[in-house]
Amino acid sequence: MKKYTLIVLLLVVLLAACSSGAASTVKEAPTLTATEPAPTNTPGPTFTVTPDYPPEGIGPVDFPTNVNPLTGLEVADAQSLAERVVAVKIENLPREHRPQWGLNAADLVYEYYTEFGSTRFVALYHGMAPEKVGPVRSARFFDIHVVQSYKAVFLFGSAYSAVYSRMWNSDISSRLVVEGSSTYPALYRQAVNGENMLFANLTQLPAALTKVGIDNSQQDLSGMFFRKTLDVSGSSATQVTIHFSNAIYNRWDYDSSTGKYLRSVDQSNAASAAEENYALLTDQATGEAISADNVVILFVPYSYYVKNATEEVMEVKMVGTGDALIARDGQIFPVYWKRETTSSMLTLVDADGNAFPFKPGNTWFEVVGTSSQRVQEGNSWRITHAIP
Repeated sequence: MKKYTLIVLLLVVLLAACSSGAASTVKEAPTLTATEPAPTNTPGPTFTVTPDYPPEGIGPVDFPTNVNPLTGLEVADAQSLAERVVAVKIENLPREHRPQWGLNAADLVYEYYTEFGSTRFVALYHGMAPEKVGPVRSARFFDIHVVQSYKAVFLFGSAYSAVYSRMWNSDISSRLVVEGSSTYPALYRQAVNGENMLFANLTQLPAALTKVGIDNSQQDLSGMFFRKTLDVSGSSATQVTIHFSNAIYNRWDYDSSTGKYLRSVDQSNAASAAEENYALLTDQATGEAISADNVVILFVPYSYYVKNATEEVMEVKMVGTGDALIARDGQIFPVYWKRETTSSMLTLVDADGNAFPFKPGNTWFEVVGTSSQRVQEGNSWRITHAIP
């Protein structure tokens, strides 16, 4: 790609606002309380595991040409995998902007704490190209780790100046896609309830990448290991709650009829667990419940790059190894996340260093601090994010 093509675009969005108006967190040590499971609406999966899924599993290397290495599932057209992964930054606050578009079409979604009680998502797409994804918002330091790990192109709205500088001086600089005449209509504006929002149309992205000279060739995505069944048993986990702040908390309820976890999210700020108010989250593009075959909690180091009365900028490290939990099939397993270098895919391993299998399907990663509290009460687990 010719860098000079994008410089003007990057400078234009550099001055855009980066933060959302989330309520500040009140630090509390909530007591785990019983909550009613979310309704078990059955989402309509795009892919299914075939009955003859290899018992030894698929991955973490040498994936068949027609198997998506991010889901372990066959795709109808292997040519759809002959492109880079697409990473899109999606907002989570204000609540009035929910439900978002296109989350259920993502193979992987990372949710992490950004600032002042808020979280945002990085959604990864490979082999699927939804026509509407968003609302698209601004980048953070953590996004660089995700884009590097999956060798993705990155669609985002703007960035804090220091974030922009680091991205532009990193190995992802040639894969940044921002709003402008060269990337329209892959990135486009639309008025929603009187607000001018940015969205991504991934069906239009290949043409835009060609236009701006971004390499869109297929990359090596070795790293994830998939098995339909497990040789080990975990702890029962039919409900997993992730508390990021008084403003952002979510709950994953296991639906045994589909084998998936369904996501319910905060409806109001809550100063304690007893005050939390949930509702099932849907995808505005389809009306289906947001669901995941795997819910992975990553415990990673957080620190403040900037912290004052008006600004919070988080530094989040995801290179090396650390604790993790994976919930699948109604059970939860203690594992470790591993990412040896900035160019390595994130993998899960057991205590002996062997690859731990994801269930074939989609995965949501909940990225919390290393000192986050974890509490089990019966079949329910509660993770309370803490920094560092």
